[in-house]
Amino acid sequence: MQKARYFVRKYPLSLLCIALIWVLSLTPFFPETPFDHVKFIDKWTHFVMYGGTCSVIWWEYLRNHQRLDGEKLFFYAWLGPVLMSGLLELMQEYCTTTRNGDWLDLAANTLGVTLGSVIGLLLHHFRFKPISLFAFSCIVSIGTLLLYNIPFFSYVASNTNESFGGRIFLLASLVAIMLVLNFMMTYLVMFLTRMVGRILLAILAIINATAVYFILTYSVMIDQTTVENVFNTRYSEASGFFSWALWLFILACGVLPALYCLLQPVVYGKAKKLGICCGASLLIVLVIAAANISQTLWISQHDTELGGLLQPWSYVVNTVRMVSSQHDEQAEEIKLPDGHITDNEKTAVVLVIGESARKANFQLYGYGRNTNPLLAKRKDLKVYEATSCATYTTAGSKAILEPKNTDDLYEVLPNYAFRTGVDVSWRTSNWGEPPIHIDEYLTNEELGTLYPDENIYHDDILIKGLRERIKSSKKNKVLIVLHTSTSHGPKYADKYPKEFEVYKPVAKNVEEGEKHVDRLVNAYDNTILYTDFLLDSLINTLHSLEDWHSAMIFISDHGESLGENKMFMHGLPMKMAPKVQYEIPFLVWTSEHFRRYKSSSAKQEAPAGQLPAVLEQHYIFHSILNLLSIQSPAYNKDYDIFELEAE
Repeated sequence: MQKARYFVRKYPLSLLCIALIWVLSLTPFFPETPFDHVKFIDKWTHFVMYGGTCSVIWWEYLRNHQRLDGEKLFFYAWLGPVLMSGLLELMQEYCTTTRNGDWLDLAANTLGVTLGSVIGLLLHHFRFKPISLFAFSCIVSIGTLLLYNIPFFSYVASNTNESFGGRIFLLASLVAIMLVLNFMMTYLVMFLTRMVGRILLAILAIINATAVYFILTYSVMIDQTTVENVFNTRYSEASGFFSWALWLFILACGVLPALYCLLQPVVYGKAKKLGICCGASLLIVLVIAAANISQTLWISQHDTELGGLLQPWSYVVNTVRMVSSQHDEQAEEIKLPDGHITDNEKTAVVLVIGESARKANFQLYGYGRNTNPLLAKRKDLKVYEATSCATYTTAGSKAILEPKNTDDLYEVLPNYAFRTGVDVSWRTSNWGEPPIHIDEYLTNEELGTLYPDENIYHDDILIKGLRERIKSSKKNKVLIVLHTSTSHGPKYADKYPKEFEVYKPVAKNVEEGEKHVDRLVNAYDNTILYTDFLLDSLINTLHSLEDWHSAMIFISDHGESLGENKMFMHGLPMKMAPKVQYEIPFLVWTSEHFRRYKSSSAKQEAPAGQLPAVLEQHYIFHSILNLLSIQSPAYNKDYDIFELEAE
């Protein structure tokens, strides 16, 4: 029993890793992961698990011993894990019905254990000498400033209106405050949590490196919107950002500092010194802040930008804000007043929500390239000037579907129409929409099972079988929502079939596009060309419906940056975003003799009965209520692009 307590006290992480291996090895069913498509992923997993476990055993051994005992290390850190691996493979083969033993798994495990032993020997050879917690905290603080906060100070230097002397004083003050605060937090966390603090610092180092890479590469700000986008992005899209440059940056600026935080021996000292250090740190911060009291207004004016560039606080604080915001949104959506359908005429409305489609690259809006060759020929297509309410998908799609601009979650268009008696179908290759409560919600993967000959990664699968779907409806009012991903980065060139690659050469991703912006624009323009084909095909389908009134509305969730001012993609706060991120296409087609359009004013402050010069996304909700003949207290005629039938 005493021996067992010794191992638990001295080797807690090693025992945890070993227990985890046993659980994962004997679990009857292993869930699918986003990495299942990687070749030999199971062998890589075995290699990493056993290599990591062996490395941890060595690390904990070196923490507790000054000299090596070769025999014990050979047994506990090499032979023992190999024998355990063989035993688990035999148990999988003969003691379970859902797992199989594999000698190649044993080989991968052995290679991993061997690599872990090599790493252990290197750790012993380059063993760090113990330093005080004061010195360790200073090193971490300086490293955090130099490795992860240069963009922060670059922004301050470029945007302050101070004289040269004032600018130097402001920068020096911010440097001092950052160093002192990071020092204090490191000292406090390490003293109070010891090993947990090391692990936390290591994790923060890797996340810091990742955040800085995206700040430098894509000119993003790590605000609440960016954090929400990270959590709302599928692996299939996130993998488009993976590159050797990213991995090398994370290795150099994240993994190596993380290893230092984990491996550097520290002498923690007494609680009295903790109190002195923290008290002195707070006093220094207060004195410097008081000396810069005149900068309060400037800081408040730039708080979003400064907060979005300050590591690690940008993503830590904004993750907390996001979780708090989502907790508030968990409440049931606010129901709209009941409505009713006023006629029995057969009507089919298709709402197409575009992804990252910007007005600037549509031929219909004056773009120099022929990106809308099919739609440009249509005399019955209405083209509106419009802006989005946000620069990211979750907020943009919510604005398209809600009745008014609000932070509250009101019943969105598909749910309300469905509850009112409309046959509603949602087809999507995207994500990020508000909660949808209807009977028919189909992803591109599910549509792929219905149409196995179609490519599920191109959006024409969303319109496959649409005519038959509408004709077979048992109701007279049909609403189809197509949530596309046609112009979503960073891999624009993957979003369209090769026959639409008219503009060449193309950049395979945004990272390549940074070096060749013209190639990035080529790839993006090809997505707009493909969008033109999809919308024209959809209009032809609706036009072929006999005895049905029909309409198609296309509007994008937001725009996109393609290298202007070295900005790429989207997601900047609205007050900072360039217009290409919020000026969007708004296209409408209706069948003959269906609805009359309101006239448009040349001014934004339009006279009664006319539309303003530039529309926004909330016009969709009320216009579609009109098209579906839904009479409702939620309807606002001022946000309807059509005239009422009674008029």
